[in-house]
Amino acid sequence: MFKQSKLRTQRQQNGIFIFSTCLMLVVLVLSLNYIDSQLKLGVFIQLSSRLIALVTVIFTFQVIIWLIRNKASKGMKYATFHYLTLLKLRKAFLDANYYNKRVYFNTEVAELPKIKLEFSNEYSKAKLFVENINLNKDIGDVNISFALDNFIVDRAYLSNNELYYIFEIYDSNIDQQLKFNTIWDLKKQSSQLDDYTLLIDKSISISLHGTLLVGQTGSGKTYALYSLILQMLTKNIVYNIYFADPKNSSLAVLGERLSQENTATDIEDIIKLLQTFNEAMEARKKDIKKDLGTKLEATYADFHYEPYIFIFDEFASFQTVLQTMDKKKRDEVMKLLSQVVLQGRQLGFFIWIVMQKSDATLLPTNLRENLPVKFVLGNAEKQTYTTAFGAGVDIPEKEFSLGQGVFTCPIVASTPKICHFSYLDFDILEAVNLLKPELGFCRNPSSGTQ
Repeated sequence: MFKQSKLRTQRQQNGIFIFSTCLMLVVLVLSLNYIDSQLKLGVFIQLSSRLIALVTVIFTFQVIIWLIRNKASKGMKYATFHYLTLLKLRKAFLDANYYNKRVYFNTEVAELPKIKLEFSNEYSKAKLFVENINLNKDIGDVNISFALDNFIVDRAYLSNNELYYIFEIYDSNIDQQLKFNTIWDLKKQSSQLDDYTLLIDKSISISLHGTLLVGQTGSGKTYALYSLILQMLTKNIVYNIYFADPKNSSLAVLGERLSQENTATDIEDIIKLLQTFNEAMEARKKDIKKDLGTKLEATYADFHYEPYIFIFDEFASFQTVLQTMDKKKRDEVMKLLSQVVLQGRQLGFFIWIVMQKSDATLLPTNLRENLPVKFVLGNAEKQTYTTAFGAGVDIPEKEFSLGQGVFTCPIVASTPKICHFSYLDFDILEAVNLLKPELGFCRNPSSGTQ
């Protein structure tokens, strides 16, 4: 524990002054009443009443300030929780000597940064705004998580105007993972989002993007994919899903159950499937060009086009075999992949690359850097985080459980944020069979379908 600063804050100085003033007034009133009662003069009664009124006004004024400062309009529970949390934070700043020194009424005081705290209605998460007071001292010296008890810092960043450090925090006692006992439970939850948004956990949902999913064996990658694929099948719009699984594992089984024509396990077949995917994208270009004439900078979702998802499992295995082929073939495959990654967002064509590590030897840097959404599940090596998110990025220190990890996503999480994929307590293939009558499976998606 840090040794607490000997300096008081301006607020503490004001509190001491007000408390001392009120105490002296109370002592004065009691003394006057005692003297009046002993001498039976009756001359101090009116003065005592005025002094009591003054103390009451001062006390009432302080209560009003406290209520406003702690947002009592949201309820006394909120106000109390807000006050106690800020009190701990202010003490943490004092302990870490994170303040500016100021002279206040000939007394040196510690000027702490301004703190704003916004809790969610359930107090499960909050945003903490700490004023950037431009000291040479690093705010990292302040143990924010320790001061917040059960709350853990999910991610931290500087506001756009650089006036505040922003900490997104959540209650570690509240499980963020969603649990579904039936496919209909999942469908009900998924229906609360639009057709182009997928649910990750209780507090995170993301729109469709090119995605990199990294994690060692046993980290929960496959079940993470299952939860996302099943959500796609419950949407009101058809998702055209392509499956490439060079290891011919469980994802290939699921793919063949959904659409055998859009599933490949052999390297040559995967390349052909990738070509077919690109052909569908080229057809979409012609269709969407007409619509863009009515709304520039719009995307496929604005015109209600069906999304196309190419799920590439165990990409490292594919890349290893590809490197043994001639340069012309390698260049052709990289061109196909690059076209989807670079052009697919507006057209509604996305590639999801799944692998254990995303080193440059396994995944070309230009592909990795242009995949907007990146997940790293489980406890990975530092190098894995660096290749996925870049150097100098802080990763929350936590022992991740199955299906839990960190991710980045435009708007939602510009820096790595903790996520926890859903727990599916039902048979996946049986769920697909139940959904088939509703979806009219199996069919071969036609290009450019609206």
